[in-house]
Amino acid sequence: MNRSTGRHRAVSSVRDAIDRRAPFAGAIVALVCGVACVGGAAAADDDPFRALRDPRPHDPTRNAVPFIAAPATVEPRVLIAGDSWAQYMWDDGSHNDILDKFGHGDKRALSLALAENPGPGYTGPEYAVGGSEARHWVDSANYPWTQNMVAALQANPSIDTVVLSIGGNDILAGKPGGGWYKDMDLDVPGSEAALFDQLEQHTFQIIQAALALRPEIRVMLSSYDYPNFNVGFLCFISACPMRRNLSRDPDNDLVTDAELNALLVTVESLRIGWANSDERILYDNSLGLMHHYYGDGVTGAGILPHPGQTPPLYEPFPGGNPLRPTLRENFRRPGGFDVDPIHLDYEGYQYKITNQTQAQFFPYFRGEPDATFFSEGGNRDGWSDGTASGTGEIRFGRDVAGTYRGIVSFDTSALPEGVIITQASLYLHRDWISGGNPLLSGLLGLPRVDVASGSFGAPEVESGDADAAADVLDAGFVAGSALRDGYAIRIEINGTGLDAINRSGTTQFRIGFPGAGAGTTHFISFGDGDATSSFSDDRPTLSEFIGTAAPLLDVSYATTSDVQAKLGGVVLRPGYPNPFAGATTLRFVLPGSGHARLVVYDVAGRRVATLLDRALAAGGYEARWDGRHHSGAVAPAGVYWARLVWGHTTRVRQLVLLGR
Repeated sequence: MNRSTGRHRAVSSVRDAIDRRAPFAGAIVALVCGVACVGGAAAADDDPFRALRDPRPHDPTRNAVPFIAAPATVEPRVLIAGDSWAQYMWDDGSHNDILDKFGHGDKRALSLALAENPGPGYTGPEYAVGGSEARHWVDSANYPWTQNMVAALQANPSIDTVVLSIGGNDILAGKPGGGWYKDMDLDVPGSEAALFDQLEQHTFQIIQAALALRPEIRVMLSSYDYPNFNVGFLCFISACPMRRNLSRDPDNDLVTDAELNALLVTVESLRIGWANSDERILYDNSLGLMHHYYGDGVTGAGILPHPGQTPPLYEPFPGGNPLRPTLRENFRRPGGFDVDPIHLDYEGYQYKITNQTQAQFFPYFRGEPDATFFSEGGNRDGWSDGTASGTGEIRFGRDVAGTYRGIVSFDTSALPEGVIITQASLYLHRDWISGGNPLLSGLLGLPRVDVASGSFGAPEVESGDADAAADVLDAGFVAGSALRDGYAIRIEINGTGLDAINRSGTTQFRIGFPGAGAGTTHFISFGDGDATSSFSDDRPTLSEFIGTAAPLLDVSYATTSDVQAKLGGVVLRPGYPNPFAGATTLRFVLPGSGHARLVVYDVAGRRVATLLDRALAAGGYEARWDGRHHSGAVAPAGVYWARLVWGHTTRVRQLVLLGR
């Protein structure tokens, strides 16, 4: 069975399930034809969405890294591409904010956004473009959007997920005269299937452009939510003409809210089928999400179904109430006017991206740890400042009394003897803050984590723990801003720190800042092992997702004899040291035998040095780069990328070479 046949069967099975619950879904497709299919496709310059767009200038600081971090610890992992939904998600800075909130702020989202489609012939670099349609993206002779997306992926080899929001403008026909697809005569038998086949073909052309460059990349099809065309006396600006365009008989039988929703249900059911056709294609099910969080005007908040996130059917699908529109309060108000029937407000997109993060980003970035430990709590978690200590919270930073260092204890004795620990990630959840935020201000320097294989003195937190000897100093990096209560930070342990994790008892971590910051009150309090309840925010937090605000330690490990069963994938650990001036060592683990190639590239994608290129058995390995070009010349200081390829799997790490 070829991919196309399999995809159509998957689509058919999902649509069959949906049609039983959405009786309007089949009939509404005919409504896309609009006013008896009068008129051809409108030019991009006639796009009425222009009246809806918020004229605020883009603020680059919304997507700047908010916390202090060594450059080597931050890398782009997500590309946001598509239409105005992609543009707003990027311009709001929501992906980077929510990834930070869930402890992965070092994994950055990237995009270049343009507020309105300038029409054919434009040659700018953007690929998140308001008003863009799938047909524009595949028309490479007149529109650069697909080429720009590919160029962005080429320039950022660490990106492994593309969030693609496309097709809404095509289907909603939001242009005078009804938009592109109205040229199809939907009264002709088979034309409905032709409409959706055309959209499918165009969407897959965009997806294949990304996969052709990087076969292992993931593409997330970003869904929409129920619209609301009921914008009152300002309806004439856009909503009323659009409703007429979507109506078979606009003078006598305007398309209803329930029928508009049914159209969205049909479209999103097709996307589910497309995602089921290829494991590299993901689906972000947010249809009805606003109803779940805000209600539908009849049923209150938190009662209607949350859209399902589990393939293949993503039950419950659809979420919310498919008979009622999204509340007007959830939409954009450009210039303060309530005219936008399509685009969610900032809070709405924050919920949507939280949904993406819970379902896709956090599980993917977290991986599948072999063991998860929660901190011991009691008198084994707390803080020390050299003269005093406390055990009611984990605190680090300083105030006028001195410098606080947080102490976190884990019983890691359940780890098997003889395993190779390949990764360890420690998560903490912010409870409260005093004064400024040292993770944002930089006044105390970069945060540092030390490891004791056992404890810093006695197992209980003591005043002397702040300066006690450690088995490993500077054993990792801290990712995250702890911007507000409920935000999580992640502490990623490096190679020497991994070796210090105790297989037969307690492992203690100490987190603090090297700077004195005399007279400064800058400290953060995090939940300790006794904080079993979650910490709330205005939207879901990591502690609510996990079910506890207690610190947790994820540990992945492997054995040379049974790597596949223990690890389930390729691991490329960060270079150590990094940044480096002389040489750095990259350690990696392969889950089976096969050809492995480890190459260092510069930021322009040019090969600098090949560290290995040969067949290897399953197991753990390391390779050293001495900072030289393959010609033998010393490479200039700057950012480089180490890329490990094993079969169809690729892992990338950023390296920072300092001047010699």
